[in-house]
Amino acid sequence: MDAIGPLQLRVMHYIWKNGASTVHAVHDALNAEPGAPKLAYTTILTVMRNLAKRGILNQRPAGRSHIFEPLVDERTYKLSILRQVREDLFGGDLNRLLGLLSEDADLSQRERDALGQASA
Repeated sequence: MDAIGPLQLRVMHYIWKNGASTVHAVHDALNAEPGAPKLAYTTILTVMRNLAKRGILNQRPAGRSHIFEPLVDERTYKLSILRQVREDLFGGDLNRLLGLLSEDADLSQRERDALGQASA
């Protein structure tokens, strides 16, 4: 599975959290996020239709609107992307991935300890 873009990911986070949704519900929720740029209804509609074309959402009619529901759960998506990163950037070597993560200056000591235990 290919990675999705930032706006697509925002849409998916909403749907993963709230379940099947209309474009209207997603549009209202994303526009209500503090500090987020305001998005046109048609922009959200296009994003959700594109996610449906990619097989990530299912689109079904419900009266005058459409309901979009996830075909891929959040855990499956994240695992797929992590596998892809491990393969593409680290040649499949999990220890190289964990080693680079442990060099992240933003990690707390607790997170570094957890990474050390994971790579041991």
